[in-house]
Amino acid sequence: MAQDEKKDETQRINRHKLTETQKTSKHLEKLFEKIDKPVYIPEPRKEKTIKAPKDFVRNVPGSSAGAGSGDFHVYRAHRRREYARLKEMDEKERQKREYEEYRAAMKANDEERTAKKRARRLKRKQNKESIQESKKHKVDGNDDSQKSEDTKN
Repeated sequence: MAQDEKKDETQRINRHKLTETQKTSKHLEKLFEKIDKPVYIPEPRKEKTIKAPKDFVRNVPGSSAGAGSGDFHVYRAHRRREYARLKEMDEKERQKREYEEYRAAMKANDEERTAKKRARRLKRKQNKESIQESKKHKVDGNDDSQKSEDTKN
């Protein structure tokens, strides 16, 4: 009986239009079915790097005659690699600068919140102390007034 209800419930769910929670639960159920099988965890992507520029460039065409028809293509490839290297350096610098700006903004935000909470704490503490003092003065004041009345009678 319970299996029939479970089958009806699974048949009602359209497996092509699953929500994210349904997809996740289905994936977890599949993993738990084969609990002895190790789970494949992919390695994180490696950072893209460009080869370092060559120290010595051969076949540098000068302004003299004798440059072959293929020299322009060599020059163009060399120029493309150099521009790609410069672009990557600029991108890394931009990312580093954005990260530092983000960190500074977060630190300033944290300092601001901390100062705000500190001020609130101090205010509460002062209010609490002033209330205790006023209660103490009231109690002391009432005792003094009763004593003075007793001495008058």
